[in-house]
Amino acid sequence: MRSQERQRAPWALVATMIAVCAAACATHHPQPVDTNDIAADAAAEPGAEPAALLPAPPQNTTDGYHIQAYDELHVRFTYQPELNEQIPVRPDGRISLATTGEIAVIGLTPTELERLVEQRSSHRLRKPEVVIVVTKVAEQRAYIGGEVLRPGYVVLQRDMTPLQAVLQSGGFRPTAKLDSVVLMTPGPDGRFSAARMNMDQVVNDGVPERVRLHPGDVVYVPRTWIADANIVVDQYVRGLIPALPRVGVGYSLSQ
Repeated sequence: MRSQERQRAPWALVATMIAVCAAACATHHPQPVDTNDIAADAAAEPGAEPAALLPAPPQNTTDGYHIQAYDELHVRFTYQPELNEQIPVRPDGRISLATTGEIAVIGLTPTELERLVEQRSSHRLRKPEVVIVVTKVAEQRAYIGGEVLRPGYVVLQRDMTPLQAVLQSGGFRPTAKLDSVVLMTPGPDGRFSAARMNMDQVVNDGVPERVRLHPGDVVYVPRTWIADANIVVDQYVRGLIPALPRVGVGYSLSQ
């Protein structure tokens, strides 16, 4: 009898230990892991890059890009590959295709040009499907003329100001009329709007520049006070940009 009790004793001990473990597990549930805590711990690690300093994700620039002069375009006809062309945008803003003739393309997005080429080609082709790819983006330029050391153009940088562009052109000549600098901005129809800038305040008084240059802008630094933008464009700027259209009547400077 006692030998049987001795044999059952170890099993009773094991059963008791299992019961104790089960009770402990029942009263202490494992807590779920908070992924935000993990992210916070990772950011707090020595040497970790702050989120504000990480590079921004790449942006899709194709949808919002507008075609400019001197860009190069690959025009692909899906079902008529023999008509495919690699073609530059001329200085006058046009391209010429066998199925469409001449088309003005400056300011259009690639998608808009695809629809236009399809429409113009439909009288010669049955349900044409066109894909436009900008294979080379032209330099974005602003033009600087008048009383600067090196009149010509500068390649635009992001947020470039008129003063920065003038400095890239060698700076002002001593004869420059700084309080009557003219900024001319081309419109979609090729006509220019013009405004006078007081660069004397910027250079001599340290007034911050609020103007940022855009592609095709013209900064003209006169020798004397300018009152008529027609004279500036026709007599001076035309030599700087031969492709400019003639400016019509009605261009006056805003004060």
